[in-house]
Amino acid sequence: MSSLENNKKAATHMILLFLLVQILSGIIPLFLPDTMDAIAFLIPSMVLFSLGAIGMFIIEKRRNMQFEFEQPFQSNKRPILTWGLTGVFIALIVQSFASIIEVNFLGSPVESENTRLLVEVVRNYPLFILLIGIAGPIMEEFVFRKALFGLMYAKLGGIGAAVISSLLFAFIHFDGLLLVYSSMGLVFAWLYFKTKNIWTPIIAHCLMNIVAVLANLYLV
Repeated sequence: MSSLENNKKAATHMILLFLLVQILSGIIPLFLPDTMDAIAFLIPSMVLFSLGAIGMFIIEKRRNMQFEFEQPFQSNKRPILTWGLTGVFIALIVQSFASIIEVNFLGSPVESENTRLLVEVVRNYPLFILLIGIAGPIMEEFVFRKALFGLMYAKLGGIGAAVISSLLFAFIHFDGLLLVYSSMGLVFAWLYFKTKNIWTPIIAHCLMNIVAVLANLYLV
């Protein structure tokens, strides 16, 4: 099997795993007792997203999924960590400008309904921040950057792959804030390509989500 075919198969498995986790997270709570209330949603989501994140690593390793532009973590450790941390601030700044444009010129709501709901869940169930800040971002980075951006890069180039994968990243959040989420996706795609390693956007995405939730909990 050629490297391209191997990467396509691995990317397909990642996307299917991501969709399966999303679907099961919505279906399983329907079969749990009503007396469980929010726990009926939280426990399946925590378990499924954690297994999904682990599954992404397993797929990558077993399939030896690596694109031509990528470099291993060990040979590029310092830039990955440095840009992963720096990327948090870049993403927050870009997101802020995108939010101003979206609210003032596109008529979008000031507050993200998705963020508001997640913050309320964490307020009542603090452990849920592990899903928002670790498992969720890991799955999204493997799907939208590693799988989609990686596959499209050879045919569309960096800009085309970044734009399309970022738009898909925005659509999957079903929040209406297309510019905000797609701009974040563009930053993560840039971090991925700049350092040639998926760990950079994973670090930035995880930290950004944690910062956003904590800021909404204690500063807003």
